[in-house]
Amino acid sequence: MCWTSTRYEIIDWDDPMIDDNPETNNLLHCQRADRLGVQAEMIVYEIFHYGPWAEVQFTMQTAEYAVVGVGLANIWLVLFKDSPKRGDWLRPVTGWLAERAEIREWEQATGERWKGRR
Repeated sequence: MCWTSTRYEIIDWDDPMIDDNPETNNLLHCQRADRLGVQAEMIVYEIFHYGPWAEVQFTMQTAEYAVVGVGLANIWLVLFKDSPKRGDWLRPVTGWLAERAEIREWEQATGERWKGRR
């Protein structure tokens, strides 16, 4: 499914003061060390605002979109879905450092070459 980040007004992060369970709170889940880490919000922000990013093919069960992009000097795979709160909000589901196959797909889609580690 193709989409553009301009379709979305805001990134839908859960409030840890309301829900402090990493299993149900997407921010706390994404901030896990084996996911995006404590800078999860900044990584997602940089992927979309500093680009380039690309939607890639990835088998998903709980997400609708798989995006690879650069944030905080690394290249990440982040899974998203439309927010149930509003149709113009994008909700991060999870993410981690991109693997070689996702990086190659990002390079093909963007015409860029990843010079970092992986």
